[in-house]
Formats: sequence, structure tokens, C-alpha cells
Amino acid sequence: MREEFRFFDNRQKYLLFVTTTNEKNKVAEKISNTVRSLRPKKPALKIFDAGLGDGTLLMSVLRKCHNEFPTIPFLVYGKELSLEDVRLTIEKLPDRFIEHPNMVFVVSNLNYTEATSLRSKDIKKNDKANYEVIKLTGKSSFEFNYQLSQLDEILKQNWQVENNPINGNPTYVKPSTLIIYRQDHEFILDNIIPKQKDSRSYFDLIIASQPYRSRISIKQKVNYVIKPMIESLNQGGKFVLVHSCGNDPGFEIIKKIWPKEDPFPSKGNEIIKYMKKNLEASILKNIKFKKPQIFRYNLRVLPNETENGIATSLIFSSWNAITYVAQISDDKILKKEKEGKYSDFIKKVIKKYNGLWFNDEILEIERKE
Repeated sequence: MREEFRFFDNRQKYLLFVTTTNEKNKVAEKISNTVRSLRPKKPALKIFDAGLGDGTLLMSVLRKCHNEFPTIPFLVYGKELSLEDVRLTIEKLPDRFIEHPNMVFVVSNLNYTEATSLRSKDIKKNDKANYEVIKLTGKSSFEFNYQLSQLDEILKQNWQVENNPINGNPTYVKPSTLIIYRQDHEFILDNIIPKQKDSRSYFDLIIASQPYRSRISIKQKVNYVIKPMIESLNQGGKFVLVHSCGNDPGFEIIKKIWPKEDPFPSKGNEIIKYMKKNLEASILKNIKFKKPQIFRYNLRVLPNETENGIATSLIFSSWNAITYVAQISDDKILKKEKEGKYSDFIKKVIKKYNGLWFNDEILEIERKE
């Protein structure tokens, strides 16, 4: 059993969490406010999703971007290590290419400091990098879907994972990039389609929703994720960071079951304070911080799950969401499941609040013009 919670290793927990909560919708609503304030610069609106997940959030953001900028070309980058998540994201693309045909979609398995240049810092690995270009033909979502569904073998070959010999974290075996666009728009898109020798890209909007384990230090959060993203902002570009922050019914249950657990040790204001103290002056003078905001999302509850007591299905989905958000390790979960008392805590809290909800915190950082 694992001592350390890793999102990558908890596919079933993640997918159940996505389908039983409305977190993705709520995050998309918040980012919609940011999209309205964007000022794209030629030749395209450039968007980076620093962790695609199953693609649900990015697709919602792209719909909003199309609504605001229906005729502007989009260059969209997505970073994702998980083969399953890349596949789920690609499955959602056909409709996006119908609504917004002048779009280039780029997905890579590179890390935060590499993904914006599409080049690995590991020279030996970069020499073996894979670079695939998919030109979609036809004019219907059916045709696009068929072509994208044929990419399984490419993904299986190029999205393999191994453990980093230094820190043990999952990393790519082969640096891989997949570029997708409509062939009938190639002439218009040619100047924004990434080439292998291109330099680093800078973005108008960067999204990082739950990009790190909440328990890691502020220093790690800033150095591994936040700083590289800030450095990848275009002038006037905006970086939106979302993470769990507790102080909600889900956290109340965690504290009843594991009183010593502290899954959310650093909040937005603490992260800002750390950055102001530790980032280089050359970075700080070019960025500004918005005040962090906390927003709520809910566990979806069917009427029949609460009509005659608390249904087993609701306890199951609640337990999954609670332990997923708090990033509790599998061995600790198994131990409490054997004791069996956790369901009583869940029932009491659901009755107390007439449901179950969680808090996320959103932090926006803007690069000055």
C-alpha cells in the first residue's frame, strides 16, 4: 500500500469525484470572469491548461472563449502525463473543432518548466522526442471523432510513464507532443502551428486547477508550478490557480476521523506572501496579484438518496470525495473502512448541512502590460 497520495494513481477516485461533484462547472464559471477581461494579441489567443485532467474544465473554458472571441484563432496547449486523461480530452475535441475551426490544439507530457517550449531539459530524452501532427479532414464532428479515435496506438507508444530516479515521482519515458488542427484551415493557422525548432510560447490565459498535492511546501508549489507559469505569461496575460482549502463539511468529517490531519497547510495569501519575499525583483515588478477568493462546490445528490435516510450510494460517493479532496493515502482509508465508523460521521454531517459541499480557493496573477 502507498504511503503517499498521488492523483495519477487514483484514476477511479478521480473519475468518480468528477462525475459526482460540480467542481469543474464552478471552476469554469469563475474562469469565465477572467476570460471576459482578456485582451488577445495577434496572431492568436493563446491558452495553456497546466494539467488537463479529463478535459472537462478546458472544454468549458474554450466554449466561453469562443463566445467572447468567435473569429480569433486559438492556440491551445495542454499538459498531461496521464494517457487516460489525454484520451478523454481528445474525445471531447470534435465539437470544439466544429464550433471554432481556426484552432490549433497541442498536448504534451512534458513538465511545467518544459511544456511551453515543447522541449525536454533531459538532453538524452529530448533526442528521442516524438512530435506528431494530426491534420483533421472533413467538416463534421462525426468525421473528426472517427479520426481522433484512431490515435490510441500513438498514445500508447508515446505516453508511457516511469519513476524519476531522483524523487520517485512519475515522469515521461519519451517527451511527446501531439498537434491537432483542421487541414482546411491550415493556410490561416500556419503562423501559429508550433514547429519543432520554435522557441518558447507565452500565453494570454494559463489555467492550473489542482496542479499539486496540497500538502507539499509553499516553496515546492512556487518553484515547481507557480513560478514557471508566471514566467510563461504574455504581456497582459492572466494565470488562474485553483486549489482546495478546507473549512467546509468535508473537512469537518476529515477532522472527526483523523484529528491530526492537516491536508491544506498553505492558503492563497500565504503563497502570495512567500512569493513577494522570495521571487526575483525582475519577476515581481511585472506582475500583480488579485485577492484570493473562496468559492463552494457541491456533491451531487439524487432526491431518492436522502428521502428515506442516507442511501448507501451517497455515503460511498461522499467518502470518495472527502478522501480525494483531502488526499488521504490508501492505507489510512482502508484502516478506517475496516473500522466502519466513518459512515456514521458522514451521515451526521450530511444531515447537519442538508448535503455535502467543499471549498476551493482561486488565485489570479496578471502580468502587467
